[in-house]
Amino acid sequence: MDPPPGPTALFPLARYLTGMGLLTASTALLVLYGLATRRYDRALALAGATSAGAALVLGPVAVPTFYAVAAGLVVVLGARFLGSRGDLRRLAGMPGWGLFLGFFGWSVLVTVVAPLLFSGLRTETPSGAVLAAGDLTMSNVAQIVYLGLSVCVVVIFAYTSHIGPQAIGLTLYAAILLSGWRYLAVHQGVPFPEGVFDNSPTFAYIETAAGGVERFRGITSEPAALAGVVIATMTYAIARARQVGGARRIAHLLVGTVAALLGAVSTSTSFVVVGMIMLGLVAVVSLGALLGRRAVLAPSSAATLWGAGVLLVAAAPAIYAWVTGVVGDKVESDSFDARSGTDARSFEIFLDTYGFGVGLGSGRASSFVATLLSTTGFVGTLLFVGAIAAVVGPALAVRRARPVVWVLAAVLATKIVSGPDLSPTDGLLWMCLGVLAGIVVAHRREEAARADEGGSQAMRHSPAASRVGPTPATVT
Repeated sequence: MDPPPGPTALFPLARYLTGMGLLTASTALLVLYGLATRRYDRALALAGATSAGAALVLGPVAVPTFYAVAAGLVVVLGARFLGSRGDLRRLAGMPGWGLFLGFFGWSVLVTVVAPLLFSGLRTETPSGAVLAAGDLTMSNVAQIVYLGLSVCVVVIFAYTSHIGPQAIGLTLYAAILLSGWRYLAVHQGVPFPEGVFDNSPTFAYIETAAGGVERFRGITSEPAALAGVVIATMTYAIARARQVGGARRIAHLLVGTVAALLGAVSTSTSFVVVGMIMLGLVAVVSLGALLGRRAVLAPSSAATLWGAGVLLVAAAPAIYAWVTGVVGDKVESDSFDARSGTDARSFEIFLDTYGFGVGLGSGRASSFVATLLSTTGFVGTLLFVGAIAAVVGPALAVRRARPVVWVLAAVLATKIVSGPDLSPTDGLLWMCLGVLAGIVVAHRREEAARADEGGSQAMRHSPAASRVGPTPATVT
C-alpha cells in the first residue's frame, strides 16, 4: 500500500517548515514552555513521543527531539543554579544520586581508557570500528553527552513540582495516538504529515518483512520499536485505570485498547514475547500479594478466577501453537541469526576486556544486557542495577508510583529482548527513573511535614505545656 501524501501536499505551512524544520521549531517551543511554566516534565514527555524524530543534524549525528529539549533545559537551569550559587548537597536527598553519578563517571572513564588498554580490538558496532589509543569517535562523544543529559533528566524530574505518573502517560499516549493517526492515513487515506514525526536520517525505516509482507511501525523506526511503546502503554493504561474512576478510567482503557490493536498489526515478535513476559510477571506479583496478605477471596472473585482458569486451560493449546509459531518463524529468520551473532560477539568483547568494557558508543548488540556489559563492563552494570534498585525500592511503598514501576518493568523487559540502547531516543527509561525519584522525594517531604505537624500538636496538648506556674517576682 502506498504511504500517505507528504506534509507539503496537505499542510501549507509545511512548505516553509518541512520535516526537520517543524520538529526544530517544536523543540524550541517545548523548551520555552518548560521554562515558562516550570513544567519541565511535560516538555520532556512531549519531546519523547517522537522517538524517530530529529531536531538537529550535526554531521553524522542526528540529535533526537528528547535530547534536544533536555539539552536546552539543562543549559538554562544549570546557568540559573550556578548563578544563584545553589548547594549541590541538596541532591543528596534524591534516591540513588550517588549511584547515578558514579555510573556516569565510570562510563566516561571506560570510554576514555579502553582505547588505551585494548588498542586494535574490533568493536561490535555497525561500522565495525577498531579501538585506537587516544582516538575518541563522534559516536563516543555523542553517547557520553546523551548519558550525561539522561542523568540530568532524572534530577530535573526528581525536583519538578507536582511530579506524577501523568508525565509517563503523556509521552506514551502521544506516541500511540500519533501512530494510530498514521495507521488511518496509510489504510484509510486520512491526511497525515508524513515524514515530520519520523524524520531522523540515522534510522533505517522498516515496514516490510521478508517476501514483501506488509508490517506497521507507527511513527517509530520499525515494528519492534512500536511494540515496545505498545507494551509500555498497555501496562500504564491498565495500572493507571485501577487508580482512577469514571470517564478517566474509560479513557485509559480505550487508549490501551488502541495500543493493543497497533501491537497486533505491527506483527512484531517482540510484542508477543514481551507481552508473555509481562503477563507472567503480573501473575507472579498478584499471586505473591494474595498469599502475602493471606486474604480470603469473596465468592464472586473466586468464581471469576475459576472461570478464567478454565478458559485459559481450554485455550492453552491454541495459544501455545500461535506463540510457538510466531517465535519459531523468528528463530528461523536471518534477522534472528544476525541479532544472536551481535550478542555473542558483545559477550566475547566483555570477556576479552576482562570485564572492563570498551566504552559508550563502541558497542551495540541486539539486547540491552549484552550492550551494557560490553560497553560499561561489570562495574558499570552493577552501578546501573544499583541505581535502579535505589529508586524502585522506596517507590514501591508509594501507591501513585506503581503505574510507573510497571512501565519501567515493561521497558526493561523490552530492552532485554530487543532494545540495546542505554540512552534511547525516546528517553522513556530515564523519565521513568526520574518520575519515581520525584515521587519518592515528594513523599518523603510530605512525611516530614506531617511528622513536624504532629510533633507541634503534641507539644501544644502536652500536660507540661498546659501547666501554668506562678509568675516569678521581679527583683529590684
